Amino acid sequence: MRRREPNDEMKCALIPAGNEDTASSRIRVYTLQRALTALGHAANLEYSADSDVLFIQKLVTWETYEFARQAKARGCTVLYDVDDLGETLWYYVPQRYYFEMIRLADAFTTDTERHKDLLLQKYGAKSVEIVPDTIDYYPSGPVRVTMREENVLRILWFGSSSNIALFERYASVLAAIPGVEVVVATNAFALAEYARKYPRVNFVPWSRSSFLSTLQSCDLSCLMHDGSAVDLAKSNNKMISSITWGVPAVVSRTPEYERTAREAGIETALFSNELELRSAVEHLRSPKARLAYLDRAQPEIWSRYGPGVVAKKFIETAVKYRVASAKGVSGQRSAKSLAEAALRQTYSGTKGCLLARKLRNRLEFEFWRFRLREVRIAWINSLFRRLVTRAKRFAKVLVRG
Repeated sequence: MRRREPNDEMKCALIPAGNEDTASSRIRVYTLQRALTALGHAANLEYSADSDVLFIQKLVTWETYEFARQAKARGCTVLYDVDDLGETLWYYVPQRYYFEMIRLADAFTTDTERHKDLLLQKYGAKSVEIVPDTIDYYPSGPVRVTMREENVLRILWFGSSSNIALFERYASVLAAIPGVEVVVATNAFALAEYARKYPRVNFVPWSRSSFLSTLQSCDLSCLMHDGSAVDLAKSNNKMISSITWGVPAVVSRTPEYERTAREAGIETALFSNELELRSAVEHLRSPKARLAYLDRAQPEIWSRYGPGVVAKKFIETAVKYRVASAKGVSGQRSAKSLAEAALRQTYSGTKGCLLARKLRNRLEFEFWRFRLREVRIAWINSLFRRLVTRAKRFAKVLVRG
């Protein structure tokens, strides 16, 4: 088999977890599909029986799993993309299907080093590659907007209402800075509740069609991941999107934001407490300072996270595992096929063999589940409740006796 190079045309089937209003799908699938097409690859947003690569973004159903199984059987490279962990991940994929994807996929892909480490150490993944998030909202290059010279500095936080607790920690601090208007773009259904809670903050509904206008009406964005372990593992996608669309970002001193700030030469935009946040905002109050920030940051951001750059990384990853898969198949086929044929002939018809195989698969799944911290905690809590219930029953028997 001829070694496939990154510049060779590749047929890619990409299956998103959601529609274009789902941020992770828009960034990791829809933008990727456009960039792959621009590079000359055939990229479709559905399963294709003749694809070279099948890329599944976190959502796995019986149908998706069957697609993956069929693709694997015909020699297609299967990549499974996981950019969420914990309860958010289990919302998209039942644990049983996740376990099957560990066994089936050639590799997992993810967006950050922390996600990679957790997938390998805590979630049982065997091989994980980083394909970074690209810049959101389909840019064709860095954008410059006219710098506002108003007395009031507009500062934007944006994101899902499920993550708004990260903003709440700093809401009062931002609102108390003289000459600052705080704007939040989030889910429409949450606006009334949070507007009552924070009357000094201007809450506006997020929508894909209006967001860029909202972003570019502001002078700065303020973004933070300094929450739980899950928050700390999140990617830099909001930061790189804000900067590319012409709005400097001040960001928490957390792994991905700090790494990106150092790459782009904008370390003064980092904060780890309220005092540093005020300092970062004041440093960027003047249009001249914001322009200098963009002069430094935009070229670096685009060179690392532009859609074409990320698409090339995706193709390199696919080629790597396609070549490895081809070598594995050619090296194992002759010896394995004879042994497996003999085993099938001897055992395939016996009920005992089928039962043993099911039992083995079930035990492997349960042992894998027990590695997950949340499963262990649930099991211990369940065991404790059962012991308490039995102790109460035993105590009642003693009293009656």
